[in-house]
Amino acid sequence: MGRFNGKSETEQLADTVASLPGQVADWTPEQRQQFTTQSDRAMREQNGVDPDAA
Repeated sequence: MGRFNGKSETEQLADTVASLPGQVADWTPEQRQQFTTQSDRAMREQNGVDPDAA
Protein backbone atom coordinates (compact mmCIF):
# COMPACT_ATOMS: atom_id res chain seq x y z
CA MET A 1 0.00 0.00 0.00
CA GLY A 2 1.10 3.62 0.16
CA ARG A 3 2.04 3.85 3.84
CA PHE A 4 5.81 4.08 3.66
CA ASN A 5 5.96 7.03 6.05
CA GLY A 6 3.69 5.45 8.68
CA LYS A 7 0.79 7.85 8.09
CA SER A 8 -2.62 6.80 6.86
CA GLU A 9 -3.91 8.20 3.59
CA THR A 10 -6.38 10.29 5.60
CA GLU A 11 -3.57 11.77 7.70
CA GLN A 12 -1.66 12.53 4.51
CA LEU A 13 -4.77 14.24 3.13
CA ALA A 14 -4.89 16.47 6.22
CA ASP A 15 -1.24 17.37 5.63
CA THR A 16 -1.96 18.10 1.97
CA VAL A 17 -4.89 20.37 2.84
CA ALA A 18 -2.83 22.17 5.49
CA SER A 19 -0.15 22.93 2.89
CA LEU A 20 -2.58 24.49 0.39
CA PRO A 21 -3.73 28.12 0.25
CA GLY A 22 -6.83 28.82 2.33
CA GLN A 23 -9.00 29.67 -0.65
CA VAL A 24 -9.60 26.98 -3.27
CA ALA A 25 -9.71 29.70 -5.90
CA ASP A 26 -6.02 30.38 -5.15
CA TRP A 27 -4.93 26.78 -5.84
CA THR A 28 -2.81 26.13 -8.89
CA PRO A 29 -3.79 23.31 -11.27
CA GLU A 30 -0.98 21.23 -9.77
CA GLN A 31 -2.29 21.82 -6.24
CA ARG A 32 -5.80 20.84 -7.34
CA GLN A 33 -4.41 17.64 -8.81
CA GLN A 34 -2.43 16.93 -5.63
CA PHE A 35 -5.57 17.38 -3.52
CA THR A 36 -7.73 15.27 -5.83
CA THR A 37 -5.23 12.43 -5.93
CA GLN A 38 -4.77 12.34 -2.15
CA SER A 39 -8.50 12.73 -1.52
CA ASP A 40 -9.24 9.76 -3.78
CA ARG A 41 -6.61 7.66 -2.00
CA ALA A 42 -8.04 8.55 1.43
CA MET A 43 -11.57 7.73 0.27
CA ARG A 44 -10.48 4.31 -1.01
CA GLU A 45 -8.64 3.63 2.26
CA GLN A 46 -11.70 4.60 4.31
CA ASN A 47 -13.85 2.29 2.16
CA GLY A 48 -11.49 -0.62 2.70
CA VAL A 49 -10.17 -0.62 -0.86
CA ASP A 50 -6.46 -0.64 -1.72
CA PRO A 51 -5.49 3.07 -2.00
CA ASP A 52 -3.20 2.15 -4.90
CA ALA A 53 -6.06 0.67 -6.92
CA ALA A 54 -7.11 2.75 -9.89
